[in-house]
Amino acid sequence: MESILIVEDIPEVRHWLGSVADAIFGAGYVHLTDSVQGARDLLRNVVPDLALIDIGLPDGNGIDIVRELKQLSAESICVVTTIYDDSEHLFSALKAGADGYLLKDESEADFSARLKGILLGQPPLSPSIARRMLTFFRPSDELSVSLTDREKEVLSLIARGYSVKHCAELLGLSHYTVADYVKVLYKKLQVNSRAEATLRAIDMGLVNSDVQ
Repeated sequence: MESILIVEDIPEVRHWLGSVADAIFGAGYVHLTDSVQGARDLLRNVVPDLALIDIGLPDGNGIDIVRELKQLSAESICVVTTIYDDSEHLFSALKAGADGYLLKDESEADFSARLKGILLGQPPLSPSIARRMLTFFRPSDELSVSLTDREKEVLSLIARGYSVKHCAELLGLSHYTVADYVKVLYKKLQVNSRAEATLRAIDMGLVNSDVQ
């Protein structure tokens, strides 16, 4: 790899990630930055072969950088490196185009081993993240959940990014009624976040896969 981009706001972690990536891949250049804007500035002149991107940055969300880099270069490998192990962040990152998702609280040896798997064509995923993905993608027969017409309407709207308040306005219902529908949907679909609900809606054909 000729160049690697590290987007991480904690100096010690940023330099550690840079040294680990450089040791594994022997990059000609390792570009370090601590912010969304810093990454955008670098991407004006550099298209990295590999990017390790944190999510919680001082001036924004690193997932935006994942999306922008993949639009710039689909061949660039984007790996989210974060402390967030919840479904909301995971599926948002994957939807943006992330090629891997590693938790920074792993041991250095395990983290390095998973990152090195890129050389063998293995997606870098922390074990708990891989388990979460496998749990989510259950056999299709478990997706054949019975929803009322109203529940389908609410699901399709929240999958498109509408807030509960906006859904209520569009459907002519109270905010509390729609909030109750959302609770019922989460229980029926066995999900815990809007991101998971969106994927379920896509699987059920209620929205297109390119929904934002």
